[in-house]
Amino acid sequence: MHRRDLLQILGACSVLPFVPREAGAAIAFGRRLHKSVHTDGLEALNPDQARLVASIADRIIPRTDTPGASDVGVTEFIDHLLAHWYENEARNRFMAGLADLDRRAGGSFVELSSERQVAFLTLLDGVKGAPGTAETAFAILKSLTVYGYFTSERVVKEVTREPIIPGRFDGCVWF
Repeated sequence: MHRRDLLQILGACSVLPFVPREAGAAIAFGRRLHKSVHTDGLEALNPDQARLVASIADRIIPRTDTPGASDVGVTEFIDHLLAHWYENEARNRFMAGLADLDRRAGGSFVELSSERQVAFLTLLDGVKGAPGTAETAFAILKSLTVYGYFTSERVVKEVTREPIIPGRFDGCVWF
């Protein structure tokens, strides 16, 4: 993966109001958040919601020859953001959207087969929905998953394998 590709992906996450707009600051902010994540328990999500978030995150970024979303702690990252960075109203709308997503998936998204999960999420992808709906919750979850994944230490070391912010660049210099 090249720096430009990564910055383009992170730019897609700029819909998150608490993320700095400048790429370097957004990456640094995400790295600091990962360090403050509690791994000893959930802070905002209940266990069923955490399973739902993990299941969706793993459909967005599945494990292949690289780690998947759950492998790098994306669920815990999202839980931490919901607990500490989201205002109550926004968090409640997101939780209502998760409930709507589960309901529309037949009562339990996590119990669907992998193929049906992908098909269901494909129907939601890119569709604009009202606050508190499955469409909006999926869009937010997708942004949070991508942001959490690409700012995790493991992905920076194992997947991108190059510095996100390069050293000096002297273009068009005459020798």
